[in-house]
Amino acid sequence: MNNQRNPELLQAALEAFRRTTGLQARVLDSEPKIPSATTNYRPDALIEVQTQHKPFRFVVEIKRLDRFETVAQARTFWPEGAHPPLILIAPFITPQTAQRCRDLHLFFMDAAGNAYIDQPGLYVYVTAQKRPAEFPAVTTGRMNNPATLKVVFALLCRPELVNCPYREIAAAAQVALGTVGLAMKELEAKKDVGMFGATVPRRRLVDPERLLKQWVDFYPATLRPKLRPRRFQAPEFTRFAEINIGQYDAYWGGEVAAGRLTQYLKPQTATIYARQSLSTLITDNRLRADVYGDIEALDVFWDPKVIQHPADIVPPILVYADLVATTDGRNLETARLLYERDIAPEIRRRA
Repeated sequence: MNNQRNPELLQAALEAFRRTTGLQARVLDSEPKIPSATTNYRPDALIEVQTQHKPFRFVVEIKRLDRFETVAQARTFWPEGAHPPLILIAPFITPQTAQRCRDLHLFFMDAAGNAYIDQPGLYVYVTAQKRPAEFPAVTTGRMNNPATLKVVFALLCRPELVNCPYREIAAAAQVALGTVGLAMKELEAKKDVGMFGATVPRRRLVDPERLLKQWVDFYPATLRPKLRPRRFQAPEFTRFAEINIGQYDAYWGGEVAAGRLTQYLKPQTATIYARQSLSTLITDNRLRADVYGDIEALDVFWDPKVIQHPADIVPPILVYADLVATTDGRNLETARLLYERDIAPEIRRRA
């Protein structure tokens, strides 16, 4: 993301930081190119905080949405320990989100003057400042609509669908035809979809990585709860996580899928996306309903015949979203690995 769309937010946060802490902060670079051995992430800015003893530099991630899902996703792009450290800039950070940022060791500033930085020689923690009037809660448009998120998911998985008839997009996303028209109008209005080509203009996703970030921000709270989440417990989790889930017309998501894709994560929970009744799966594996169980089942919300993916695993961007939604440190690290190794190269290849 380019912070030129949000210069007023960045400057407001720096000024509010000076007001509540007495420390000066300034923008060093609005389009920094910072090489890293661990990430291809493109930060929105590079800032410097000046103390009596020395300056401290931070790369910036600007988020217009003040919800926790955006916080967890920011950590996946710039892992703890990377240098310079990451600082999140947002319109407003609630005390609850501030505490969760501390749990992730993710620094932040907001336009109200709330802030958190924990570096050797610099510790700042300010909360409970009121939301500034000039930065009210952001309206989210149709991206806060479950059906629109299904359409965006289909386009991210198969970008060529953007030039297909709306009925084909509707079939891939499993939504009503009218939903596609509304979603496409919004994507065009927000310049997520544009026309390219002088001779034969065709639609294209303008910045699919940015669109994916938006989708992951909204998925946990907007679409996921509509997928009839159910929880179960198995007699032996490790054995269950090794079954052939495809025989039940279902797919692995979450930690099991991430473990198989990356060979990096040992799953402790299981996420299943199912296309039909779970009765046979439950009976065969002696699952019992348990609201605290480590197995979660959800409904498939796309057409697997159109949106193709590994035989027993959901599309990688959905695995990534599942991991980010947990806010678990080991899952966030695996999410970063999955994004950098599998998702981002594929998105850039198709752009």
